[in-house]
Amino acid sequence: MIMKTYHHGNLKEELIKCACEICEKDGYAKLSIRSLAKESKVSQTAPYRHFKTKEELYAAVAREGFEKLYGVISKKSTLSTKEDLINAGHEYIKFGLKHSNTYDLMFGTSFGGFNKYPTLLESANKTFELLQTNVNNISTNKDPEYIGEKCISMWAYIHGLVGILRQVSMVPDDYKDQDGPMDLSKRASKNIDEFLRKFIEDIIQ
Repeated sequence: MIMKTYHHGNLKEELIKCACEICEKDGYAKLSIRSLAKESKVSQTAPYRHFKTKEELYAAVAREGFEKLYGVISKKSTLSTKEDLINAGHEYIKFGLKHSNTYDLMFGTSFGGFNKYPTLLESANKTFELLQTNVNNISTNKDPEYIGEKCISMWAYIHGLVGILRQVSMVPDDYKDQDGPMDLSKRASKNIDEFLRKFIEDIIQ
């Protein structure tokens, strides 16, 4: 992205947009304040008015990632049925596979703890709260501790599937691994909804 013109009032927004594009294309390791200034066609000092460190820039990009994730999940789910929960899980997986570089930044440690960035924490929590609402709506057990445990279990399961499916996507179709982990993972990749349905039915009362 090349920013030909900008107004002082929206420079930060434009820089974040450009940073997101760099991260998506090249990975967050290639994203720095210097590379952002170069790609944005602004002075080397301009980004420092908004991001004092590279970690602050990373946090801003991660926040945008969580907002996008929240958007695709909330758009597909009414938060009232098991099918909604399956759809939400499917959208999460699709997001993780399609936006893998941003996803790595969102769930990595490159910007330090979430607690250092209140708006990032708010965006991440908002996505988790969608899951909590959906699980609470379909569960007969309304105990908050029970709901919380099931949400963490489901999040861990789906998050793990994203990692596995990313590995599977790099394995040649003619690779022989009958009933091995890669073969079983390939089967899962072809029927994600069924895997999610079985898991949800097993863990949620």
